[in-house]
Amino acid sequence: MHRLALVLVASAALVIWVAGDAFAQTDDFQLPPVKLKPDRPTKTKPIPPAPDDRDPPAAAPKEDETPKAPPDEKPLDVPKKETPPAAKPDETPGQTPPAPKPAEPPEKLPGDIEPPAAKPPAVDKDDEAKRQKAREEALKFFSLPNDSEVTPADLPMPKPVIEPPTKPPAVLAVPGESPKPPRATALQAKTIEAQVGPAVGADLTGFGEVGLVEEVARTRKAYERAIKALTDYYMQRGTVHKIDWATSEMTALGSVPKIQYLVIAELAGPDLRPSRSIEVADQLYAEGVQYKDYPAFPPAKKEYLKTALEKFHTIIEKYPTSDKIDDAAFRMGEIYGGWYFEDWARAVGSYQRCWEWNPKTEHPALFNAAKIYDERLKNRVKAVELYNRVIAETTDEGRVNEAQNRLKALTAR
Repeated sequence: MHRLALVLVASAALVIWVAGDAFAQTDDFQLPPVKLKPDRPTKTKPIPPAPDDRDPPAAAPKEDETPKAPPDEKPLDVPKKETPPAAKPDETPGQTPPAPKPAEPPEKLPGDIEPPAAKPPAVDKDDEAKRQKAREEALKFFSLPNDSEVTPADLPMPKPVIEPPTKPPAVLAVPGESPKPPRATALQAKTIEAQVGPAVGADLTGFGEVGLVEEVARTRKAYERAIKALTDYYMQRGTVHKIDWATSEMTALGSVPKIQYLVIAELAGPDLRPSRSIEVADQLYAEGVQYKDYPAFPPAKKEYLKTALEKFHTIIEKYPTSDKIDDAAFRMGEIYGGWYFEDWARAVGSYQRCWEWNPKTEHPALFNAAKIYDERLKNRVKAVELYNRVIAETTDEGRVNEAQNRLKALTAR
């Protein structure tokens, strides 16, 4: 109630001040004329004077006129007679006539000096609009009903300022505690992983082996990078159980064997030729053979063999004209076909590059490839083809005899 009273008093004072300022700035303001109270007419009809039979009835003198005397006589001082107001036709005696109209302002006297009319000042349209608005607000304020209780809703209050909606404060995750997940709707009953469809990637139609292998390698790296980023995200927010999930998936990804579909010998193609001696390539080949033949126990032995493979790959990749490329390819076939790797496909591929790059090689690449096709890959057609080549192109009698015996077993001849 106190606040309402304060609002009423402040609003009334503001309106009075605005209205007074508006009236004070108007130069042509004049006080209204003074209204004179008219004489109340008598209730009874006045009795007219008795007519004089000697003289004819004289006309009633006009207002402010005196009877004229004959030329040879002095004017007589005759008192003026007040003529009562004549009753209107619709009035009847004994009734109170309606209130007379307010008297007009007195007429100007002959000696009065009329002040010069002042020119009205130039009125600014904006100021006049403001004054008119102030008058309207004042009339609204003072036109409240008297028989109703005044409530704040009846008062001309300013329009409320609508503030933009504010977002709810973000809930900060406390390390060690997981925030409560939002309640899922019927459409969100399934997990997000189940709703995500396959990504639309590049069209792989018509890609060769090299292009497809490169796409697989690129996808592997993207997958590993995404899991690592997800693990870091959960680490920063302290989501413990999801950190365990991402870490376990990263561990499983590391344990999945990443097949090397193409080696450098395959990518180099069959057209290389060992044409000259390169000192660096010779040094790399010697180091590779040393790592290959180094006596060690598992799993250290496998690590030595991997280092040897890297040396031989470097020779083929960086020094393709070296006279050691066919030797490096043969040693790679031995490592892939050995007990630690047993990668038969890469082994025969490396042996094939050896005799393709150097058809007169001294290494038994044809015989070793034929044995793998015969004993490991069970490819009878390819084994027979290579055994025939061993018999035709090899000078080693022991390998020739073994090739003939296997031909008899495979062909029943």
